[in-house]
Amino acid sequence: MKIVILSSLAQNTGCHLRAQYLANALSRMAEVTYLKPLPKSLPLMLDMIVSIPVNIIRVLLFKADVYIGIKPFPSITLPLIMKKILGRGKIVVDIDDLDSGYRKGLASTISALVQRPFPRCFDLVTYHNKRLRPYIQKTFSVDEDRLYRLEQGVDMSIFYPREPVPDMRNMFPVNKKIILYAGHLNVASDLEDIMQAMGTVLSRVEATFIVAGGGPEESRFRRLACETGIPVFFTGQLDNTEIADYMSIADICLVYYRDIRANHYRSSMKLREYLAMNKRVVTDDVGELQDFKRFTYQIPPNVKEYAEKIIEVLATPPDKREESGGDYVRSLYDWESLGKGLYERLKSMLSAPDYPNLP
Repeated sequence: MKIVILSSLAQNTGCHLRAQYLANALSRMAEVTYLKPLPKSLPLMLDMIVSIPVNIIRVLLFKADVYIGIKPFPSITLPLIMKKILGRGKIVVDIDDLDSGYRKGLASTISALVQRPFPRCFDLVTYHNKRLRPYIQKTFSVDEDRLYRLEQGVDMSIFYPREPVPDMRNMFPVNKKIILYAGHLNVASDLEDIMQAMGTVLSRVEATFIVAGGGPEESRFRRLACETGIPVFFTGQLDNTEIADYMSIADICLVYYRDIRANHYRSSMKLREYLAMNKRVVTDDVGELQDFKRFTYQIPPNVKEYAEKIIEVLATPPDKREESGGDYVRSLYDWESLGKGLYERLKSMLSAPDYPNLP
């Protein structure tokens, strides 16, 4: 089986990471080509506009059995619909997150409209969060038999329980606890709320606060740290291995979602990666974060309460919930097993009678 995978968004996004992890998982069973996107996001999402003609040429030049696009933005749906009309290969689109929910006004409307037309035309639509299924059926008019749940996974060869990396730990004061937030600093990041909570934490506790990762909003968050006087160590853009090294030295890791509609449709990659490394995680309980309540230190979405919970967890010894969380994540969210499941679905799809090209 030959598979081509594309990401709608640039390499400094979670969209690219999901595409990359999926490509790695499927490459163990099939011949996979990942057509990487631009290195960085451009202002006003111009990278997607630039990518349309590039992806059209790249997709039309490839001959594959299956084409998989991550997020149904025009940068991939337009090339893929052309491939569909030509009847060359099966088309899969992955809908992860409610992207329009992170924007307001005209930007939100445009984001919703440009994603809507084509998923119903394709052979399979994948998604990660169970709450997305009815939304996709209603909004995108996708039939039940064309839906497949592809969980948010973890590359267990990178994220696993291990001792702190000595050279990394020695970069910071040994007498201070390390609190880490890892993520892509983009429109979906709720780092503002975390920084507000950390302002309280760092005024009362000897700790180092690390923000591991970069993205289009990084400069804004750096300015906010300067304006508020909150001491934050920003690592800038990192690869997956470097992120895991920073996680290895953390005493506590953070996830926080504002209680907005879009966050109820998310699946946190970083939460799973933290737990895969047996890390203590302080979260709130918005959306699917509730599903990990047994394994995290969790409160309702409130910045003041979140700060108090971080302080409380720092002051108490581990109670082994993070180890149970690690076992749970490793049993359900290994990209290798998730890739095998999708591969089997793709095989059955290729052997089944053809779907109509267009509804």
